[in-house]
Amino acid sequence: MEEQILLTVFTDPMMGLSYESEPIMDALARRYGERLAIRYVMSVLVRDVSDFMTSAERALPPEQGILLYCKRLAQIYKSEESIGGLPINMEDFRLFDPEHRSSRPLCLAYKAAQIVSPDKAETFLLRLRHATVQDCRPTTHEEEILAVARKSGIDEQAFLAAYRDGRAEAALERDFTLTRSMGIHSLPTYLLQCRDKGVLLQSFDMNDFLTAIARITQN
Repeated sequence: MEEQILLTVFTDPMMGLSYESEPIMDALARRYGERLAIRYVMSVLVRDVSDFMTSAERALPPEQGILLYCKRLAQIYKSEESIGGLPINMEDFRLFDPEHRSSRPLCLAYKAAQIVSPDKAETFLLRLRHATVQDCRPTTHEEEILAVARKSGIDEQAFLAAYRDGRAEAALERDFTLTRSMGIHSLPTYLLQCRDKGVLLQSFDMNDFLTAIARITQN
């Protein structure tokens, strides 16, 4: 019997790079079938939007400065469109605003989905990612997150309870602990493991994943 392979993806639902990596994840799942398990660890790319803003953007009133940052971020997203060939829509992109300054709500939402509907959590993550990158929805807003939960077939009341009562927060803290323990400072990062072997990757090339898997599965 062939040994199991675990692929851990350290990411954030807002990431265009993870969205553009979906074809690689799909290809790996098809190639290795049940032998490959994929899990997602939420690492919160944007703790506070000001961390990524230029000094000129921070000098403006928050609404204006964050809007300029969103326009600059939209250009970065569009530049990533060629990586996987998936469409990216940045028309009137406003993921952040003075009341929604972090991508933490998206990460919390995934943890809440895992808690209440583990069988639908990956579908929820993909829909949340698509809503952010493909549909250009302001998914830092709770009503947008709830819309994705409904579309994913997740019970809204159960989801809200887990999202708000501290359970998702505790689960997210465990993800942070794992991210820190691996010394990961850039997203997305991929950890491939088999038996006692493991390798970290930051790549968007299918061949790099195949090479890494061959390395950790050889006797």
